[in-house]
Amino acid sequence: MTKQPATRMYRGFTLDPFQAQAVDFIDENKSVLVAAPTGVGKTLIADYIIEKIFSEGGRVVYTAPIKALSNQKYREFKALVGTEAMGILTGDVVINPDAPILIMTTEIFRNMLQEDPERVRDVRYVIFDEVHYIDDPERGSVWEESLIFMPSSMRFLGLSATIPNVDELASWIEEVQDSTVEVVTHSERVVPLKHSLYERSMGFTTMRSVQKKHRKLVADSFDGRPEVQTTTHLDLVNAIKDTYLPCLFFTFSRRKCESNALALGEAQDFLGKTQKAEVQAIIDGVLERYPNIESGRWPHLRRLLLKGIAYHHAGMLPVLKDIVEELFTHRLISVLYCTETFAVGLNFPCKTVCFDSSTKWDGVSFRPISNREYFQMAGRAGRRGIDEEGFVFTIVDLNYFDISQFPSMKEDEVEPLKSQFALTYNSILNLVKNYNEQDIHRILGQNFATYQASAERQGVLVQLDMLGEQLAPYEQNLRGPGGIARLIRKRGELERRLTTTYNKRTKKSLKRDIRSIVQRLDSAFYRHYQGRERSTLRREYRQFKRKIATYERLMLREEALDPHKRYIQEFSDKRGLLEALGYLQGDELSTAGLLASQIHGHELLITEMFMEGLFHSYSPAELNAALVSVGYEPRKNEYRIKHKLDLTPVYRLWHSLTKMEQRMIGFSTVQFNDHVAALAYRWSKGESFADLLDASSIDEGDLVFAFRRGIDLLRQVRNATTEDPNIYGKLRECIELMDRDEVSIWL
Repeated sequence: MTKQPATRMYRGFTLDPFQAQAVDFIDENKSVLVAAPTGVGKTLIADYIIEKIFSEGGRVVYTAPIKALSNQKYREFKALVGTEAMGILTGDVVINPDAPILIMTTEIFRNMLQEDPERVRDVRYVIFDEVHYIDDPERGSVWEESLIFMPSSMRFLGLSATIPNVDELASWIEEVQDSTVEVVTHSERVVPLKHSLYERSMGFTTMRSVQKKHRKLVADSFDGRPEVQTTTHLDLVNAIKDTYLPCLFFTFSRRKCESNALALGEAQDFLGKTQKAEVQAIIDGVLERYPNIESGRWPHLRRLLLKGIAYHHAGMLPVLKDIVEELFTHRLISVLYCTETFAVGLNFPCKTVCFDSSTKWDGVSFRPISNREYFQMAGRAGRRGIDEEGFVFTIVDLNYFDISQFPSMKEDEVEPLKSQFALTYNSILNLVKNYNEQDIHRILGQNFATYQASAERQGVLVQLDMLGEQLAPYEQNLRGPGGIARLIRKRGELERRLTTTYNKRTKKSLKRDIRSIVQRLDSAFYRHYQGRERSTLRREYRQFKRKIATYERLMLREEALDPHKRYIQEFSDKRGLLEALGYLQGDELSTAGLLASQIHGHELLITEMFMEGLFHSYSPAELNAALVSVGYEPRKNEYRIKHKLDLTPVYRLWHSLTKMEQRMIGFSTVQFNDHVAALAYRWSKGESFADLLDASSIDEGDLVFAFRRGIDLLRQVRNATTEDPNIYGKLRECIELMDRDEVSIWL
C-alpha cells in the first residue's frame, strides 16, 4: 500500500497528494517521473525544484520541446527568482548563458552533453517538460539521447501527460541511468471533462445516436449518400454562447482559423464598452515592448479582438500571438480559433474546447487525431476554481460520417509511447570523438526502442525454438544443424534483393537461387517421408509448408524486434559515408569532421559549404540568403520567389551529397530550397518587413521562423569557428543584419 504524503503547503497552496508525493521525492534527491492529465498542476512541481535548488546555491536546467514554451517559462521563472538568476538558450536566443537557472530547448541540452559536458557538470536537476514528446517522429530522439548521456549524478524531473506505459519508460531510464526513478501518477482531473458530439439537427449528442441517425439517412437516401445541411462552427458557437464560453476552437488549418474568426466577427460581439477599453489598454501595453511593427493581419485582427474574438497559429508574427495570449489570460477573449500548437505546454485553460473536425493533415495524408492528441487539446477545458466541469464538443457532418475517423475519446485508451530513436551524422561524429568502439556498441543498445523490443523479442525467440524442435526431424537431410533456418534466411535475403534490383540478368540469377532453396527444403521433407502413402504425404507436406512459412514470418519479426542490429548497421553505413567525405580518418575527426560535430541539423551541407569556401566568398547578405534556404520546407502551394543570386555552388553540393547518400545509405537527408532566399537577401539589405510580405505569398510567422532558423545556423557555425577572427566577425555581422525589428525575439 502506497504511503500517503503528509499535507504540504507551497506558495500558499495546499498541494494535491500527487504533488506532495513528487515534492517529497525531490527533497530526497531522487529522479521523478510525473504522469498526470493536462491542467492539474504539474508545473508547480517544477517551480518547487527551481526555488529549492536556487535557494541552496545549485543549478537547474529546464528543457521544453518548443521555443514558444521556453520563452514563456523564461518570463515566468524570471518573476520567481529574478532576472540575474535566469538565462535562456534556444539556438536563436541567448541571454545570460551561465545563469544558475537555465531555460533551453531539449536539443541544446543534448548538444551540451555531447560536446561540452563540463558546462552542465554541476547541474543538480534537469526538468524535462512534456517528456511524452519522446515519441515525436521528428525530434523524439533528442529526449532519448539526453537521458542516455546525462551523468548519473544528475537528477531529473519528467513531466508528462497521462501515458499507459509510464512504468516501462521509468524502467528504461533506471537501466540507462543506473539509479532509481520514482513514478508519480495521477489520473483524476481537478475539473472533470464532459465529451459530446454536436450536429445542428441533433444538438449535443452521443456517438451511438449519431450512428443510428446516419444509418437511417443512408437507408433512406437514393444512392446511399445522405444529403443534409452541413453543421458549421457558427452553429456550434451559437449553441454554446450563453452557457459555455470562453472556448478554444481547435481548427487544423491556419486559413480556416482566420476565416472562421472573421465569419464569427460578422455575426457576434461578446464585449461591452468597459471590456473594449480593457482590451485596448492591454494591446497598448504589449505594443510598448515591441518596436513599430506592421502586419497585414493586424487591422482586421484588432477589430476582432475588440469583439472578444481571436485566432492563433504559427503563421502569425510573435507580437500578434503575444497580444492574443495576453488577452486570453485576462479572460477578454470569448472564442479563440487556434491550431493544435496552442495546446503544447502553454497554460491557457478555458471552460470549453471545440473541434471543427476529428481529422487533420499530418504532412502526408489526412488521418484521425489520436487519443493522445485529442486529450492534449481537450485537457484545456475546465478552469480550476472556476468551473465545476469542462466541456468538449466535436462537430459531426452527417454527409461524410465515418466512426473510424474519430478518436475513442476515452482517456484510458491513450496510446502508449513508442521510441523514435534515430542516428544523425552529428551524433555519429560525437560518438566517435568521445567513445571507443565497444562503448559505442553499448550506447547504441541503450535506446528506448531496443528496450521496448527486448521483451517482445524474447517471446518470438521462444516460438522459434518450439518450431525449430518440430522441424528438427528434417534437419538430418540437410548439411549441419540449423540448416532449415539458414536456408530460410538465405531465401529472405534473396527475395529482398529481387525487389530492389532492375538488372534482368541479376533478377534471373536470383530467381534461380530462390528455386534451388525451395527444392532443397522440399527434398529434406520428401527424404524424411520416403515410402508414405500419397494422401498422408500431401497432408504432411501442407503442414510442413505452413510451419516453414510461420518460421519465416517469425524470423522477420525477430529481426525487426532487434533494433540494436539495425542501429549498428546504420551507424556503420553513415560512418562509411563520413569517411568517404573525409570527415573521419580512422577514429580521428578531420577539420571538416570537427566542424560538422558542432552543427546540429543539415551538418553535411553546412560543412561542405564552409570547406568549399562559400562562407568566405559570399557577402553577408548572400550568405544569409543561402543559409535561410538550407533545410527550408516550403508549404503546400508556396511559390518560389525569383532572384539573381548565384546559388549554383550550393546546388552543386546539394546534388553531390544527395547522390552520395542515396548510394551509400539508401535515402537522402539533405534539403535546400531557395523559395525565400530573395527575401532574406533583401531583409539583410535593410528592406522593411511589410515590403517583403508584399512580394510573397508566405505567412509572416513562417518568414520570421525561416529567418530565425538562419540565425540559429549562423550562431552554430560562429561558435564552431571562434579561432578564425575574420569568419567570426563576418558571421556576427550576418546575424545583426537578420536579427532586427519584426524578426527579433522580445523577452
